[in-house]
Amino acid sequence: MSLIMKLAGRNIFRNIHRTVLTVMLISFGLAALLFADGFIKGMMKTLTIISTETYLGHAQIHKKGYRASNDVDDYIQNIAELEKTLLADSDVKSFSVRTISGAMLSSSENISSVSLMGVNAEQEASVSSIKAAMIEGSYLSGSASADSSESRNDTEIIIGYDLADLLGVGLGDRIVVTVSAAHGGELSQELFRVSGLFKFNDRAMDKGMAFINLAKSQKLLNISGAHEVVLKFQDLSMADDAALPIWTSIKDNEIEILDWKKLVPQLSSLLELSSFSTLIISTIMFSLVALGLINSMFMSIYERHQEFGVLLALGTRPSQIFFQIMSEGFLLGVISAFIGLILGGAISYWYSIVGIDYGNMEMSGLTISQPIYSIVEPLAFIELSIAILVITTLACVYPALHAAKLSPSFAMRKVA
Repeated sequence: MSLIMKLAGRNIFRNIHRTVLTVMLISFGLAALLFADGFIKGMMKTLTIISTETYLGHAQIHKKGYRASNDVDDYIQNIAELEKTLLADSDVKSFSVRTISGAMLSSSENISSVSLMGVNAEQEASVSSIKAAMIEGSYLSGSASADSSESRNDTEIIIGYDLADLLGVGLGDRIVVTVSAAHGGELSQELFRVSGLFKFNDRAMDKGMAFINLAKSQKLLNISGAHEVVLKFQDLSMADDAALPIWTSIKDNEIEILDWKKLVPQLSSLLELSSFSTLIISTIMFSLVALGLINSMFMSIYERHQEFGVLLALGTRPSQIFFQIMSEGFLLGVISAFIGLILGGAISYWYSIVGIDYGNMEMSGLTISQPIYSIVEPLAFIELSIAILVITTLACVYPALHAAKLSPSFAMRKVA
């Protein structure tokens, strides 16, 4: 066997140009596959982070039927008891209580309809990136309970930069907020002053959302509860753990809890599609590598017909010819995998640091406002390298069988 490997090592370099081209085909294919795999995983991670960290959270709690109706009357009433349960759950890192209602914002220059969110300033900063998105003014400072006396903080409102431009307002300007209150739908109006402007680089949020303090929103809507409770677990992967006690402890006949994948099914479908996309790319790449190697090996065999004929005439067993060709393919695979690992690792590592900036590209309803960083997974590198080595070896089976079945008299004929 050592002699066969030694001969195989010499034979692959007999035609150095063909060997170099074959190695380039395989190694570049592996490098491209390694980068594509890391980039797709990086994109999915970025989309997931944007979706969950910006505003959605890892899971949400609503009154049953609210997500279908968006009715201000469908709110969670026993919110204090629910907060106690969440505070006692070690799996929950943080949570935020929200009220949600449609509202009309009016300024001296224009009007616009928005989703008016009532939030606890401290809680909201722990589950979303609203505070980090502030570009002018200040974040909500919070206020006392809904039944407290009026305070300066009660009139705070933060809006998107694009919405401020549409309304023609700036910091300190007054805005009239009109909502339809619960328990009858009577119109309720309040005067607010713009305390801050945020920018998410997402048109839907920057133009269609406004935030006020939770206590003030409860008073404005004439409710004592909340429409939504957003959860953030100790780790995002915990949202996929169906065994967590919270999934059963929170659910009852009145409220429901859903993880982020159920809240954004289009993103969940995209994540499932990403693994399938990697499989398709791998299949295409492996097929090209196999076909290129088969072609290269057959060219080598045809050039060495007379050599194989002499070897067979001298008593060399067909199995030895077979294993020699297989050994040549294996060595080509080892060399190519080594070079491909270096190239693919270098490219993937570079883009894991600098990333690829797509600007503000929209995908599945999400705006990619941050660079996509490739993910370098050593296990994936090992798996794909072994896969390319197996493919290159298997691709040599057909040429090797052809060489082993040659007739000595036919093989020794001079090919014109």
